[in-house]
Amino acid sequence: MERLLSYFTDGIEEYPFADTVGMEVETMFVDRTGQPMSLECSQRLIAAFQKNIGWRVAATRGNLVVEIRSPDGKDKLLYELGRHNIEISTGPRRLSDRISGSPIPVMKEYLSRLYEIGKMLGLSPLFLPILFPETEENLLVIPDERDAVWLELDGRKALELLTRCSSVQFTIDVPPDQAICCLNRLGRQIGWFLQLYPQEELWRRYIHESKARYHPQRYGGPLFFRDFTDYCRKLSIHDIVIGTRLVPIAATENLDIPLYLRSVWWYFRLRRYGKRLCIEVRPLPRMRDSRFASTMEITLLIMESSEWDDEFPFDSERQ
Repeated sequence: MERLLSYFTDGIEEYPFADTVGMEVETMFVDRTGQPMSLECSQRLIAAFQKNIGWRVAATRGNLVVEIRSPDGKDKLLYELGRHNIEISTGPRRLSDRISGSPIPVMKEYLSRLYEIGKMLGLSPLFLPILFPETEENLLVIPDERDAVWLELDGRKALELLTRCSSVQFTIDVPPDQAICCLNRLGRQIGWFLQLYPQEELWRRYIHESKARYHPQRYGGPLFFRDFTDYCRKLSIHDIVIGTRLVPIAATENLDIPLYLRSVWWYFRLRRYGKRLCIEVRPLPRMRDSRFASTMEITLLIMESSEWDDEFPFDSERQ
C-alpha cells in the first residue's frame, strides 16, 4: 500500500481543477450487411487514416498494425480488443486552448475523418454502447502482450464479452487536495452514470465468468474514500497480474503501478500523468458525437459540486 500512496502523492504539482482534459472514444464499425467489419477492413481503415492525417505506426503485432500515433505521440488510434472497435485517444488539452485545440473539437475532427474513410470502404460507425445486431463470430483482436496475457488469464469466452461494447472516457486534472472529494462526488452520482450505461451488465458478466476469479470489486469498486490512504488500502486488495497468475501486491517486488492501475476497472479511478494527478471517469456510453460536450459539462459540474460533501456514507456496509 505504501508504494501506491507514494505514487499518488510524491512529486505531484498543484494544477487548477480541469486544467487539462483528455478523452478516449471507442467506435464500432459495421459493413454494408450490418455485420462487424472484418479484420482486413479494419487494417485498411487504419492505414488510410494514418496516411490521411500523417501519423506514424506505433505498434505492430505480427503483420498487423495495431496502433498509430500523432507525431508528438500524444494522440493515438488503436484497437479496443475487437477487430471492429477502434479507439481514438487525445492527450491532455486545455478546454479553451486556441493553439492546439480543446479536446472535444479535436476529437470530433479525428472522428469525422475516420467516418469519411470508413464510408469509402463501405463501413458505417455505430453510435451505440453495445454491438447490435448479435453475432456469433469471434471478434477478438489481441493487439499487445498485455491483452495476450488477459486472454489466457480470463479465457476467450469471458474476454470476448468486452469486445461488444464501446465507451467514452474523460481524464480530468484535479488538485491533490480536491481529488478525494471529487471521487466522492462522482460516487454519489453513480446512479446518473449507470442509468445511461448498459455496458454494466457485460462487465459484471465478465468478472463473474472469467477464469481468473477476480475480487468482485475489481470492476466498479468502492464509491467513497476518506483520504488517499483509504483509497490505496481499498485498491491494494486487488492482486497484480504476473504472467497468467494473480499475485498479492505485498508479494510483488517490482510493481509496475501504471500497468496495475489499468487492470483495476473502477468507475472512477485516480491516474497520474507526469506530475499531474487526474481522475479517469469511465462509465460513459458511446452515443452520438453531439453529446460529448453536454456529458463533459455534467461530469465537471458533478466533480465541482460541494453541496453534500459533509454527508458521505463511509461505513463499510455501504461501500
